Amino acid sequence: MICAGGTGGHVYPAMAAVASLREFRLTSGDLNLLWIGSVGGIEVDIVNKAGIDIEIIYSGGVVGRGFAGICKGLWKVMIGTMQAWPLMSNFKPTAIFVTGGYTAIPVVLCGWLRRIPVAIYLPDVEPGLAVRVIARIAKRVLITAETSRQFFDFKKNETIVTGYPLRPKLLRDIQVSTTKARQHFGINCSRKTILVVGGSLGARSINKAVVNSVNEWVDKGVQVIHITGKLGWSEVQTAWSGFHLETKSNYRIFPYIYEDMGLALRAADLVVARSGASCLGEFPAFGLPAILVPYPYSWRYQYSNAQLLSNAGAAICIEDKDLMSDLTHMVTGLVDNISELNDMSKKAKGLSKTEGSERIAEEIISMASEASR
Repeated sequence: MICAGGTGGHVYPAMAAVASLREFRLTSGDLNLLWIGSVGGIEVDIVNKAGIDIEIIYSGGVVGRGFAGICKGLWKVMIGTMQAWPLMSNFKPTAIFVTGGYTAIPVVLCGWLRRIPVAIYLPDVEPGLAVRVIARIAKRVLITAETSRQFFDFKKNETIVTGYPLRPKLLRDIQVSTTKARQHFGINCSRKTILVVGGSLGARSINKAVVNSVNEWVDKGVQVIHITGKLGWSEVQTAWSGFHLETKSNYRIFPYIYEDMGLALRAADLVVARSGASCLGEFPAFGLPAILVPYPYSWRYQYSNAQLLSNAGAAICIEDKDLMSDLTHMVTGLVDNISELNDMSKKAKGLSKTEGSERIAEEIISMASEASR
């Protein structure tokens, strides 16, 4: 099978689905995997650590880039298609699985020409142009939430709600007690705990707002686990070094967490984060209330994700431009209102679908079996 997992946050759901495919392999035969990534993507290290072979091709976006940008994007797609073609010849996949992004277009185009069945998974609520194009020739369209079905009326019978695929380690960490999770991070087991997630690279506006707020939060009896992102680490670390001892002891900062992300979610009473696709799966799985800050330059993706959770009462949405003025009191207001926090937690849990990776794996296997008959 060939995977084209997109870039950024779309890599992780693809990896979760691959983990379930590998579990199915134990009872259903061999599984050979090839990952096709994009030039400049962040997925190389992640895929290599998982023991999957990876090949890199060119591709590029065409939306909102002006005439010259569109031409350049189409040229990269054409180059990527020529690069993907011999990979298909050598690997001879029986199925292709993609999670969107322009890297997927050359891969899917080659697969379509070779009559290889394609399954596409949409992590976000709303699809972008690449997903909409690919969905028209895909055998399976897999979606996180029921509300996404409206975008695929042309594929009603092939559109299946799977939920968001969670990594096995995250699923195991759901069973860990809050006390043990907090002990893992060396923090107070009885204090209300805020988890702040700046993303793998960082969210500077969130980081700045947290640094601005943390003294007041600590004075209110709150402790903070702050994942700054790699690009935001040095700036936050410098600010942390200037805080008084009480704040330092209740404010733990990390540049990035991967293996221990589930424990961080389990330790928290409330999370502050961007509203990338993972918020649709990870926060509900842990029953975690959220303050979501959609990235203002992500088209509508993050706004649609935040809207789904906020409409369900599981999250509160705040504009990026309002962080400095509103975040401090928004967090303390929630932490002080235990009944509202508990109600948000229950509503988040009600959205949880923890079998997403298994459902995706089942659909891919079913699709490949149908094609081989």
